[in-house]
Amino acid sequence: MASEIYNQEVIFRSDLTTKVVPIALKRCLIPIWIPLLITERKARTALLHLYLSTGVEDSTPITLTVPLFVGLSSDVTDYTCEALFQDGRDEKESVNNIKKNSNVRTFSVDVSHNPPSTYTVKDLNSDEFDIEPSRPLSQISQTRSVASGDTTFFIQEGLRQLCLSATNTSNGLIQHKSLVFLKDTETGFKSLHFALGSEWTFPFQLRPLCDYNLLVIRGYETKKYLFFINAVAVCSFKSHMTQNEVYLLYGKACIHSLSPGPRPSYDFYPVTHLYRSKPILYFLDIFNNSGGIMEKYIKNLGGDPASTLNRRLHGLFFSSSADPLTGQPPAVSYYGDQRIHIHIGFMIDQSRNLYFADFYCHYVNHRVTLVITLKGSEADAFCRQRLRALDPAYNEFLYRRPHEHYAMVNTKVTVEVFYTEDINIFRLLRLNLAYLTSVQQSSNAELKTVIGLPKRIDCKICNIKKPL
Repeated sequence: MASEIYNQEVIFRSDLTTKVVPIALKRCLIPIWIPLLITERKARTALLHLYLSTGVEDSTPITLTVPLFVGLSSDVTDYTCEALFQDGRDEKESVNNIKKNSNVRTFSVDVSHNPPSTYTVKDLNSDEFDIEPSRPLSQISQTRSVASGDTTFFIQEGLRQLCLSATNTSNGLIQHKSLVFLKDTETGFKSLHFALGSEWTFPFQLRPLCDYNLLVIRGYETKKYLFFINAVAVCSFKSHMTQNEVYLLYGKACIHSLSPGPRPSYDFYPVTHLYRSKPILYFLDIFNNSGGIMEKYIKNLGGDPASTLNRRLHGLFFSSSADPLTGQPPAVSYYGDQRIHIHIGFMIDQSRNLYFADFYCHYVNHRVTLVITLKGSEADAFCRQRLRALDPAYNEFLYRRPHEHYAMVNTKVTVEVFYTEDINIFRLLRLNLAYLTSVQQSSNAELKTVIGLPKRIDCKICNIKKPL
């Protein structure tokens, strides 16, 4: 049986001598593009060469004539070469290796989500690293390629479209570009994209609930398929649930919330207030420095890590759980020693919408996250595209019929509410729509609030994707 690895020769050639560097590549049934990282050690300069491999042994070596760039060494012994994504190292290791052997710097990029599964890489431009904007092309190379249209290419299993041609501006100056490598960590699928400008939207939808690694190489093309590297960026992100996945999660939450018996039903208990627990310093700051306004903040990473709300939507968390025997909230809080209780009539009325957002657990008890938005608000538009709308007057978890002074909450799960507006505590206290109590605090409130606890990935009840 043939080995999965074969050797490909890379030859550095000068007027005086040559240097042969063997690189190990993985076999593939189809032609693939291989990114080769080349380092000139004397000037500590990094370049990237894109090589179209046949996927099997090729008797024709890859020949590169030095110096590869103006000002670089003419000594072939100063050059090294390695293939990226071929030795099992992840993207962060590749970036660390580039930084260790060259003067390449790093920068940061961000990934934004547009429902259902479209993703855009942002902050690709970096004037700090685009250090060659004024050099004429004639001083860089006389062998730059001309536009040749789109070229179909593979990066291992990935097939996409890419224009592999150098592009210059109308005044003949260098145009900096970004090579964007995307890797699906579950399947190993890799794709490469050529980006101009500060943003790049992937021309295909990503799989939901998946982990992706992103490697961005910023620089410019000096010769056909040869890129001078100014800076590199790397980040990891998880693709969000689409509305389809939210509906599946909603179905799981409904099934779990059913009471057993010949006629399945839900166990509900009346509550008059939703409550929020925080340290006393939190409330003192609101009273003394914020005019009594409890300001919303960006949602942390608690719950399902693929939730579309994480680090995107601002709001305030409240709980509705109560002891069925006493009708009172729990006597112990993990989030602070002071608790504000706000009347349900303020939280749920005809001016607000209600959405199902999440279903998860940490250890034993399962939790449902609902979102309350002001109709017509930016948060409402955000949730309408991503979440499952509920009828505030009747649903499986928390509802309040019009004109009733209480709501009914499902006792089979812990129902938490994410309210997406600021709240004037002073006003509610004056109107007797809120009151404060003390409560025993347990654990580190700040750690839980700022970071958030992700859900158990091995729970078969609240996960819609089986763990690997």
